[in-house]
Amino acid sequence: MKLLALLSFLSAIASALDVQGTFAPSPLLPNPSTLPPSTSLTLTTTGTAKRTLIRRDNTFSFHDVPEGSYLLDVQCQTHQFAPLRVDVNGQGEVVVHQTFRGNEWRNKGEKKSYPIEIQPVRPIDYYIVREGFNPTKLLGSPMVLIALFSLVMIVMLPKLMDQRSQVDPEFKAELEAQQRKGGANPVANFDVASFLAGTSSSPSAGGTSSGGKGKKN
Repeated sequence: MKLLALLSFLSAIASALDVQGTFAPSPLLPNPSTLPPSTSLTLTTTGTAKRTLIRRDNTFSFHDVPEGSYLLDVQCQTHQFAPLRVDVNGQGEVVVHQTFRGNEWRNKGEKKSYPIEIQPVRPIDYYIVREGFNPTKLLGSPMVLIALFSLVMIVMLPKLMDQRSQVDPEFKAELEAQQRKGGANPVANFDVASFLAGTSSSPSAGGTSSGGKGKKN
């Protein structure tokens, strides 16, 4: 039994390969040498994980990779990379396919060339650009709209009252009566609902009181 285990271990070592690749230039990354030195790659399968770092010449290598199917991921602070499927077979071949997370493992994507060429999908932005002053957004604020409406009412309401007093003599007489009473501002006592309805409220007339003499029994 020990001999069989030793033979299987030696055969696994003999069939192990080095998986190699490089970071190729692209429009999103014209010079891969600008990637941070902390950029790393992981080659994972069930119960096994290998990790390596990017070299100065933008290449990488996983040593002694046994036969099996692996997922290749790139961890980088500045760019995002798509995962790749790497299959190492017993004939000493390395086959690479495009894949994505959530995809069923038996569904293989587009076949890629070997040695592996990795290009970024998009840069990673950690900072949000602060928006400048936008007058349209300022006018859309509810508080600003309320203030503008109040200003328009303060300016236009006296003009509307003067215009109606010229047309409606009864309304004009009511305003003059209110001014004679105590010099109060007619705008403060103005009934907006009656004005919009086209009616005017007349001042209430004072009542009369009568007194009588009582008789004593």
